[in-house]
This record gives sequence, structure tokens and C-alpha cells, in this order.
Amino acid sequence: MLVSALTWSWDYFFVPQNHSTPEGAGFGTFSAIHLGVLAVLAIGIAALVLGYRRADTDRRRRLRLVVGWSVLMLEVLRQLAYVVTGTYSPEILPLHVCAIATVSVFIDAVRPNRWTGDFLYAMGWWGALAADLFPDWASRPILNVFTWQSFTIHALIFGYVLMRLVAGELVPDIRNLGRVTIMVVVFATVGDLANQVWDTNFWFLNVGAPGSPLEGIQALAGNLYVPVLIVLVAILWAVMYLPWVVRARRPPGVPVVGAL
Repeated sequence: MLVSALTWSWDYFFVPQNHSTPEGAGFGTFSAIHLGVLAVLAIGIAALVLGYRRADTDRRRRLRLVVGWSVLMLEVLRQLAYVVTGTYSPEILPLHVCAIATVSVFIDAVRPNRWTGDFLYAMGWWGALAADLFPDWASRPILNVFTWQSFTIHALIFGYVLMRLVAGELVPDIRNLGRVTIMVVVFATVGDLANQVWDTNFWFLNVGAPGSPLEGIQALAGNLYVPVLIVLVAILWAVMYLPWVVRARRPPGVPVVGAL
């Protein structure tokens, strides 16, 4: 059954994500196919993180650049594919939080800094992880170039943040949350304006992604969906930064590389 489904879906390998496919062609959230893909991605991320941790300074820089250029080119090629094929539509614009994370990874890979580092920690890694766990492209065929682009780019964003955290290079600082807040407000506002103009759903501000926790939050919050999201993100940040606040109060240890 699984093999026949995979073989059949080859017919839709190049179908853009903004074009429909027959009902039942999708791989489904937490299906055997989805779990298999997650397992493969997890192995790749583990290898990346361990390799980065064991690498010397020069090799780490090269690995950062490889990941940075990879995520950037994956997004650039996706954009070009829609332009070249004449299938571009407003929802393809790189305005989602993970699109901002993609650019942040590239900038951080070239020159690690407080803006991108803390944005990737506060918003990027868990947003990318949630995207792969609860993909809004689950209704798409697994044998589709855009499906794999989505899985891969989100996995690389997550892996990039994790490798820098495990290596001790990225040390989140609660004092940088002001920078993160500015970035979130600016880019979420741009996304919201785009949503109003084109009836899109950037940052999932209008509708929670189907099958994700956001869908349940929206069902419970109703008209207070966005304010509830803001409160939940604030709580999440408090939980995420608490260990680093405690760590910062301890006697200083080895200097952190790349915390500019």
C-alpha cells in the first residue's frame, strides 16, 4: 500500500504548493511516511551537530557557511521556480517567520551577531521544528520537489541553531530580547499587512495551521487568537531564557566564541 502510494504520487513531483492535487495524495501528519522522513532528518541533524561540535575553528566556519548558503539557495530556488513557471502568487512571498529565519541563518553564518543569534533561538529553531512536526504541506504528495524543499530547509534551520548551541557558541542573552521583539513586531506587522491585502496567512495570524497546536489554540481562543498567541510566546520566552539567566549568574567560564 505504501509503495503504491509513493509510486502513484510521482505524477505530482513538480506540482507547485499553490496548486491543488487530488484528495488523498498527501502523506499525512504523523503517518508512517511522515515519521520516516522525520527519522531521516533527525539522523542528518545529529550528524551535523556532532560534526560541528568536534570540528576546529576553521571547519566550523566552513560548516556554518555551507548551512547558511544551503538554506538561502533553497529559498531562492523555490522563489525562482515559481517565477519561471509562471505560478507565482502572493502566498509564496518570503514573509513567514521561517523565511525570516532563513535569512537570519545566512547572515549569522557569515557574521554571528546578537540580532540573528537570539532571533534564531527565540523564534527560529522551534518555529522550524514545529513546521516539520506539523507541516501545513501534509496534504501534498511526499514525492514532490517542494515538499522536500520545505522539509529540508526547516530541518537545516533547526540544525543550525542546535549545532551552535551544543558547541557553546550561541549563548542566548535575555538582554537581547528587546532586539528580538523589534524584529518580531516589524516582520509580523509586514506579514499582517500582506494578509489584509492578499488574504494570505503569513505568520499564521489569520488561521492556525491545520493539524497543528495553533488550530487548537484558535478554536479555544476565538477572536482572542492573536492576543493569546502573544501571551503564549511571552511565556515560552520566559521558559526558554530562564536556564540562561541562571547560567549567567554563575562564575564565568570559558569565553564564548561568536557572541558579538
